[in-house]
Amino acid sequence: MRFARAQALAGALTLVLCAASPAASGEPARVVLVRPGAADPSISEALIRIRGELVADGFDVELLDAQSASAPRPTMDDAGQQAGSAALIGLFLAPDGQAAELWVVDPRTNKTLVRRIDTRGEAREHIVEVLAVRAVELLRASLLELLMSSRRAAAPAAAPPPGKMSPQEPSRAERSLDPPRRSMWGVELGGGLLASPGGIGPALLLVARLRVAPPGPSGRLEARLSLAGLGTAPRVAGPQGSATVQQRLGLVELAALPWPELRLRPRFSVGLGALHVAVDGEASWPYRGTHDARWAFAADAGAGVEFGIVRRLDVVVEAHALVAHPYPVIRFVETEAASGARPALLGTLSLVGWL
Repeated sequence: MRFARAQALAGALTLVLCAASPAASGEPARVVLVRPGAADPSISEALIRIRGELVADGFDVELLDAQSASAPRPTMDDAGQQAGSAALIGLFLAPDGQAAELWVVDPRTNKTLVRRIDTRGEAREHIVEVLAVRAVELLRASLLELLMSSRRAAAPAAAPPPGKMSPQEPSRAERSLDPPRRSMWGVELGGGLLASPGGIGPALLLVARLRVAPPGPSGRLEARLSLAGLGTAPRVAGPQGSATVQQRLGLVELAALPWPELRLRPRFSVGLGALHVAVDGEASWPYRGTHDARWAFAADAGAGVEFGIVRRLDVVVEAHALVAHPYPVIRFVETEAASGARPALLGTLSLVGWL
C-alpha cells in the first residue's frame, strides 16, 4: 500500500509534553515520545528526526515504549489519564490515506488543536521523512498557540467545555513546507592537510567525497567514497639532490554516527583503498634525477564531528590515521631520505550538501 509506512507511524506516534510551570519557567519543557511495541524501522526513523528537532528547540526529550495504539480520540484520552496536567501531542493518518492529523491537547484549558498535513504527491520513499518534518513544523506553531492560551487562562476565566474543538486553520496547517534536510545521497567538498612523520612534509590536498546513507531505523550508518589529491607537492632534500612528492588517495569507507539526533554529531569511520605516490627527482652532478610512481594498499581510521548549519548543508571536521603497505620510501642513491604513511595523518574540513 502506498502509505503503509506512514500508517504505521500515524497509528502509533504520541508525544507527551510536560510544559514548564510559571515557577520553573527557566527550565526546558519536557517532551515524552511514546513508541508502540514492536515498532517498525519507519517509526523509529521518524521519531529520531522529530526528537532531534525538539532537542534543538530546547526541549527535554524522553523516548518511551507504549503497548498499543487506536483511533485519535481514544488514544488521546488514554494518554491524558496518564499524563495528568501535561500537554499531549498525537499524530494520526486520515482514513483516506492522503493526509495526516496532528493533535495537540492542553488539559489545563481543555483546548484541542487539530492540524492537517497533506501528503498527496509525496514520493513513497520519502513519505516518513516528509511527515515527520511537517509534523515538527506544525507542532512548533501549535505549542506556541497553546502557550499563549495557557497564559490567558491563568487569570480566573471559564475554560472551554471538555472535548470542544478549536477552529481549524487550513491555510496554515496545509501550507507547503521544505523537504527534509537529509536524503540518501550527499556530496562533500573541502580541503585536507596530509603529513607523514617519516620525513615527507605536509601537503595541502583537495578532498571530494560521495556519501550514501541507506534508509534504516536509526540513520546511524553511512558509506562513503573519498578522493584526495591535486594539492601541493612537498620537497625532500638529500645529500645528492632533492625531490618533490605528489600524493593521491582513494578510500571506500564505512562511517557510524552513534547520536544522529544531535546538532553536533560525532562520527567514526574505517576505510580501505589505495595510496598513489609520484616522485620527481633533481640530482647534483654526476647523478641524474628520475621520475617514479607507485601504488600502495591503504587502510584508514578516522573520527570527527559534523554540524548542520542550514537545511541540507553540514560542516564536517575529521582527523584520520593512514597506513600504507608497502609504505613509500624516498632514496638518494642508496641513502633513505624520507618515508611516508607509517602512519600518515590527515585532517580535513569540508561541506556536505544533501541532494
